[in-house]
Amino acid sequence: MMSRIRFGIDVRRQLTGADLYVRIFQICALLPLPYIFLTGVHPAIFSSRNLLSVLFDIGICALPRVEALALSYIYRAMLSEVAVYFVVLVIAVALGFAAAKVLRGNPEASVKFHKLVAGLLILDLAIRIIPVRANYAFGIPAAAAGLLIRAVCLYLVIRDLKAAQ
Repeated sequence: MMSRIRFGIDVRRQLTGADLYVRIFQICALLPLPYIFLTGVHPAIFSSRNLLSVLFDIGICALPRVEALALSYIYRAMLSEVAVYFVVLVIAVALGFAAAKVLRGNPEASVKFHKLVAGLLILDLAIRIIPVRANYAFGIPAAAAGLLIRAVCLYLVIRDLKAAQ
């Protein structure tokens, strides 16, 4: 896979670090969805620890803290797993389309996008290390996995910026 990745800003027909970040974000957004879908059909899934619950924990912990808190608010306001299910999908698809347009467009806009994403990732990592209960709601292993995933994403975006200079 490394041969398909080329770090930089104005890269055509190859995967950049920011492209890989967007894909990782989308995969992390999809991880909780099987659990959400199946709990509506088969509520007994709540009673045991299983692969789907682990994927849910890691997926939610790998999402940006602001998005995870917004999803929690949406669920508490609507009491509907279906709303959360589709909001997660819409955010993942919207980011994919927006990022594809910006990353393949004007190089100056791409640099600004990279810097914005890097800043948001740094802010997210700073929020994650604050010792509040919400950061460890799904357990320390899931929180550590989420922190690691977000740190790798920051590395990918920064590597693009360094290659562009």
